[in-house]
Amino acid sequence: MQERSERTRNRLLAAAAEVIDKYGYADATMSDISRYAQVTKGALYFHFASKTELAQQVQQRSCDLLNVTIEELRGANASALQTLIDLTHSLACWMSAEPTVRASLRIGRERAGREQEVIDYHFACVSAAWRLLRQARAERVLHEGVAQEDAETLVAALIAGTEATAWRGVPYREVAAQATSMWSLLLSVLVRAEAQEELRTTPPACDGEGGPPPDVCCAPGRAPADGTSAGRGPAG
Repeated sequence: MQERSERTRNRLLAAAAEVIDKYGYADATMSDISRYAQVTKGALYFHFASKTELAQQVQQRSCDLLNVTIEELRGANASALQTLIDLTHSLACWMSAEPTVRASLRIGRERAGREQEVIDYHFACVSAAWRLLRQARAERVLHEGVAQEDAETLVAALIAGTEATAWRGVPYREVAAQATSMWSLLLSVLVRAEAQEELRTTPPACDGEGGPPPDVCCAPGRAPADGTSAGRGPAG
């Protein structure tokens, strides 16, 4: 019984992410969410008392995904800067095709300042990137002549540009290619020459090796996707 309840809860959270991503927080309704999840409204209200609670849990899932991904990447990479590069490629993947992350970004934008519990997920991603950048500074990878504040501004701009490009519906391959090009430029400005040779600017492939931006979106914490949503559509 407990396993069945957990499956229903997960379906509802996935459906909430789908609906909020598609319609925005204000226009997402509990009726739409229950229909997307193919469960009764009674079951929906058993698990979540309100749309606000659902939105909070969707955002928490996104934060968990971000934290787990950083841990996985940090464990796989020798340097903080390679972890940062790979994290931005994970963000490109999620912003292109992961409803939970896309919904969290919409909630953060549309509900900012209205509720204390709302997370600014864009800033959460930028803050995580800045922490890795500070670790890279400690590893003596960055040019000493580049101020930390300037480096952080450039990385924040890369993340904002990636988000904006993905939000326009640009295919993931192009979003990833843009991030790769931006990193090639940033490394020439931020990183010592001898350290640049050890860094990969392309996204890690699903087999763990680097290469050209793939046609499919593959990132830690997410199964490969073709750019379409993995969730269920509304019941017919």
